[in-house]
Amino acid sequence: MEQRTDLRVIKTYKALTDAFLHMLSEKKFENITVNELCDRAMVRRATFYKHFADKVDFFGFVIRTKQTEFDAQIRQETDQTRPQSFYLGIIQHALDFMNSNEKLVQTLLQSEMFPTVMDILSRQITLDITQKLNEDAENGVPLPASPQVMAQFFTGALVRTMIWWVTQKNVSEAKLMEELTGLLRAF
Repeated sequence: MEQRTDLRVIKTYKALTDAFLHMLSEKKFENITVNELCDRAMVRRATFYKHFADKVDFFGFVIRTKQTEFDAQIRQETDQTRPQSFYLGIIQHALDFMNSNEKLVQTLLQSEMFPTVMDILSRQITLDITQKLNEDAENGVPLPASPQVMAQFFTGALVRTMIWWVTQKNVSEAKLMEELTGLLRAF
């Protein structure tokens, strides 16, 4: 049975998330306080702390929420019978997000909390990829290694490639996708 969330909670989460993402495009993660976030979102601090332990916990929630949205889009837009299509979808959505949120990405890259942010993001990506690989294995897709090892490998490669691409910008998005498509075909 699907659990339904109270409309007030949904509105609170949306207000906090929108305010947080906007604030991240203005200042570094470590300079954002819960008080400022709550003021900007017009949410009481007590309400924030009812749902989240601190801003790191909240940021994990934001990443999980965005990743869930990405997953839904990727599953609709890709051929689920071709695993490479799924992984290329992840990459394309990551590139689209980075392009449409360039200031946010640059602020995060300069943040002292960047390693923490990347750890939260990497854990979520790894969980999603492991789930997809487990589904593939159950559907008879031959895997060259365990889903856990493959998910760690792919996540590490994806995250490092995205950081490299966004900081260097010496390869076009089209060229990057072409090269990554070639790499995935090799597997």
